[in-house]
Amino acid sequence: MCKFLVLVSLIVSLIGQVGCDRAQKIVTPKQEQKTLKIGFVVAGERVTYPNGAEMAVTEINQQGGLLGMPVELIGHINKEAIPEVSIQIAEQLIVEDEIIALIGPNRSSHAVEVGPIAQRYGIPMVTTTATNPNVTNAGDFVFMASFTDSFQGRVMARFAKDDLDITTAALLTRRGDLYTEGIAEFFALNFSKLGGEIVANESYEAGTVDFTAQLTRIAAMKPDALFASGFVQELAFLTQQARAIPLQNANGEPTLFLGADSWDNPLLLDSENAKVEGSFFSGHFSPDTDEPTVRAFVDVYESIYESTPTGGVAVSYDSVKLLFEAVERAGSLDPDAVRQQLAATENYIGATTIASYDENRHPTKSAVIFTIKDGKKQFYKQVAP
Repeated sequence: MCKFLVLVSLIVSLIGQVGCDRAQKIVTPKQEQKTLKIGFVVAGERVTYPNGAEMAVTEINQQGGLLGMPVELIGHINKEAIPEVSIQIAEQLIVEDEIIALIGPNRSSHAVEVGPIAQRYGIPMVTTTATNPNVTNAGDFVFMASFTDSFQGRVMARFAKDDLDITTAALLTRRGDLYTEGIAEFFALNFSKLGGEIVANESYEAGTVDFTAQLTRIAAMKPDALFASGFVQELAFLTQQARAIPLQNANGEPTLFLGADSWDNPLLLDSENAKVEGSFFSGHFSPDTDEPTVRAFVDVYESIYESTPTGGVAVSYDSVKLLFEAVERAGSLDPDAVRQQLAATENYIGATTIASYDENRHPTKSAVIFTIKDGKKQFYKQVAP
């Protein structure tokens, strides 16, 4: 079996045959110098994310490589989702594996810590689903492939107010995480600006399984909606307990659950505990499209992995493609030249699209809103930037 390097995290086994053939070969130092290495870091249990990155690598190798040289993806899954582990992985990839660029991490709390490492070594870094705007604060070598939470929070707030006619909302937020705290703050700020009222603002610690106290206080305020930005395991217990209370609005109807891109995870719908029917959440990408480029990506992915790609898979694919296109335009592996071409990206079309980058290396791109109906995620609408 083809296995990539391991640290404290799990070994990532990537399906692409090209990657397996490379890992099994015994190469001479001269041959090794001709293989360009790309680092990939993902935190948590979203083990499908590397599939999108490996798919992009396989494509470029089938086309003759990057600048005529084969590319190898060196991937790590930091299953425990400990930021210090992601930092150690990034340092190893840069110093020991001599990668030419770093893709990921996917979580904002990890990316904001890894960014300074890439900046210090002058290695181009493109994050995947890390959405907090502070991710790029490390410097000009750090780019985002996903939209920012400032945009995502605005999208969900306007959708709640204008499309769903929600006037009161409550927040239930995981403390101590850059992403969960950030997206909740952006939603609340924008919802209030639009004339909505935040009637309750509760929080909890990572690992919480009993949300009864927080939900009881929220229930007393009878909000139209509850915005919950946590991760899958928390959301399952949270929604189950909210329905059991039951959490209702002033008219005696079930309070509507709203979420963000952390909800776009098959584990949520597979959970027997989750009670998310009728909920709405934002995401990066919908596989239900007739757009030719996206359709081609979805079709190829499904033929290889026999599953439908999520937004995280799509953005992982795009992160690698963005890097490859920048290298090709630069005609060089010089990190500064690649950095400049990443910044100059215009009208990128892949699994998702990016119109351009701003001065903070945040992309201009649309968001998708999903609803959960009959136990399945369904496309609801697309929101332009």
